[in-house]
Amino acid sequence: MADSLSVTSGNNSYMEAMQQGGNASAFAPNKAMGQAEFLMLLTTQMQNQDPTKPMDPTSFVSDLTQMSQLEATTRMTESVAAMTLGFQNMQTLQGASLIGKNVQVEGEQFSHNQGVASQFRLSTEQPLTDVTVVVSDASGVVKEIDVGTLQKGDKTIDWDGLDKFGLEKPNGLYNLTAYGTDENGELQSIDTVVGSRVNTIGVNTDGSITLTLATGERVAMSAVREISG
Repeated sequence: MADSLSVTSGNNSYMEAMQQGGNASAFAPNKAMGQAEFLMLLTTQMQNQDPTKPMDPTSFVSDLTQMSQLEATTRMTESVAAMTLGFQNMQTLQGASLIGKNVQVEGEQFSHNQGVASQFRLSTEQPLTDVTVVVSDASGVVKEIDVGTLQKGDKTIDWDGLDKFGLEKPNGLYNLTAYGTDENGELQSIDTVVGSRVNTIGVNTDGSITLTLATGERVAMSAVREISG
């Protein structure tokens, strides 16, 4: 009888062990193998190898080299990610320092104060002839300014605030369009640089900075040509 009970008890222990063995999570490793674990495994296998059939350590050395390269690449990736984050944070701080500053930016919209001449710049990478600047508002063309010939580089242009009929225009937002003819007789647009104040900055998902000007226009930080107090 005792033997029967002993066997039953053993069977129960055996079944419990089998059930535990079926639980994969109980034996799952809690971390990936690193270099230290790999070297320990290699050393143990070499110590317990069959003397008549020694193992070839070449493949283990090759695996260890690949593991070292992988770990080095992972550390380098983490370093680059940290540097990128630091650069983005620095850009954000630089952008924040521009709030309230007056800037000259590549743009097409500017604020005009009645009775005061508005000034802006034209920028071109090649000489142009028959250069014309068109000032417009929400109602259409206000005035066309004949500039003539424009050499490579920047040129400052003044608008006296008068429309094509000689009437003084009120305060408000105005748009600029500039174009000229190149040496091949083709019409080319010209970049305009206008002055405004930075009201706010925004950080885009890619880390770049966008400035919102007093005119309401949004421009990239890279468009800033000049900063003043």
